[in-house]
Amino acid sequence: MSEPFPQDYIYDESDLPPGSGWDMRRVLEGLERGAPPEGFSAWFDRDPERASPDDPSLVLSPADGLVELRRPEGRTPEFVVHLRLTDVHVQRVPLAGRVVGVERAGRGHFYPDDPHYLTGVQAITAVESRLGVYRVRQITTLITRRLETYLEAGTEVAAGRRLGRIRLGSTVILELPGRWEPLVRERQKVYAGVTPLARAL
Repeated sequence: MSEPFPQDYIYDESDLPPGSGWDMRRVLEGLERGAPPEGFSAWFDRDPERASPDDPSLVLSPADGLVELRRPEGRTPEFVVHLRLTDVHVQRVPLAGRVVGVERAGRGHFYPDDPHYLTGVQAITAVESRLGVYRVRQITTLITRRLETYLEAGTEVAAGRRLGRIRLGSTVILELPGRWEPLVRERQKVYAGVTPLARAL
């Protein structure tokens, strides 16, 4: 029997706007029915301005959420950011470089605890940087089927620039090659374009 999906990977009630009166369990029920509470969709679509650190050696988080560092055997290490329903859902460029490709991949839509989740519909943005070509994967979920990408191949991008957006809860994976040291702890709360995940060596 698989472990239950952690509740703190789904939402963080402390991020709700003061005085909203929203209960996240009821919000989830409303979303599954296609009827979120009044005002929730507008709040969810927020896109605040952010100031990124002025240090070209820093690799910034591509998304808001809780972070994991994975080092799959025989594959590029990756930072996995679990976005919750209560997080800002605009993704940002983690490290300056030149976009070399933006593609759609995968089939189907699944919940994050489904074994097929990482093969579902997603967008992959590849950027050539000082560390080599890194990839940002934006992955949809069963109730998160709207996926936007803002960049095009050949575009020079600065760290912190808006990269795209996923609607509702989802996952963003940064595949990071090269030599670097991690700067975050497991399950730390991170912010797109602001929190340093690693420093290039």
